[in-house]
Amino acid sequence: MTLYGRLVELDVWLLSGAALRAQRLLCEYLDTTGLRMQHYRVMAGLAELGECTQADLGRALGLDAGNMVALLGDLEGRGAVTRKTDPANRRRNLVRSTEEGRKLFEEMDRAVEQANETMFAAFSPAEREDFHKVLVRLAQGDQ
Repeated sequence: MTLYGRLVELDVWLLSGAALRAQRLLCEYLDTTGLRMQHYRVMAGLAELGECTQADLGRALGLDAGNMVALLGDLEGRGAVTRKTDPANRRRNLVRSTEEGRKLFEEMDRAVEQANETMFAAFSPAEREDFHKVLVRLAQGDQ
């Protein structure tokens, strides 16, 4: 993409373009696993949280209940997660990653790492570190 004039002067515009490129790369590399970015998000959440309620996972990831149901249904269909009724509260579902899910997450994680490497191939290690710090601040809203 070639940018001219005012668009090059606006950091927010450049960041938006970079985000679109990053998303395209993520989709391209994750396509090799047959899953999408949101599936990776759920599996990464489970890798960090372990077994948890479906509602807690959705809240932790900022996903609404409808999206959680659909994503977990996809992952359950792949044998990546299981859902069972919480014995402490029959209205809740407990979700956990299966052994197959952990293997799938490793495969997805490698694909995401490849997308990351492609995106930042021209950056030195120091530039990557500095840029990462800036991205964390932007994502957290620390202005």
